[in-house]
Amino acid sequence: MYWLFLLLALGGFMLALSTTKMWLLVLALVASLVFLLLWVKGLYAARISGVISDSPRPLHPAELQALRDQFKPKGADASAPAPAAAAPVAPAASPTTPPAPPQDPNQP
Repeated sequence: MYWLFLLLALGGFMLALSTTKMWLLVLALVASLVFLLLWVKGLYAARISGVISDSPRPLHPAELQALRDQFKPKGADASAPAPAAAAPVAPAASPTTPPAPPQDPNQP
C-alpha cells in the first residue's frame, strides 16, 4: 500500500515539471513532498514491524519440562532413582596418548 505513495509523489513531481502556472507548481511540489514522506514512513513501518512485533511462540509441554529439568537444582531431586550401575572405568592412559575427554552421563 505504501508504494502507492511513491507513485503519487512521482506523479506530483512530473506535474510540477510540466505546469506553467506558479500556484499549481507549488501545490504539486507540496503534495509530492507529503506523499514522499508518507512513503518513507510506510517503508520504515514495514521494515520495523517485521522485527519488533514478532511474538515468541508458546513452548510445547515437553520443551517446558526439559527446561525445568535443566534448571532444577542438583540436590532438589531426592525422589529420582539412583543409577543402577556405575559407569565403567576407562583403563589408564599411557603417557604418550592424550587423556580422553570426560563423558556426560546425560548424553546417549
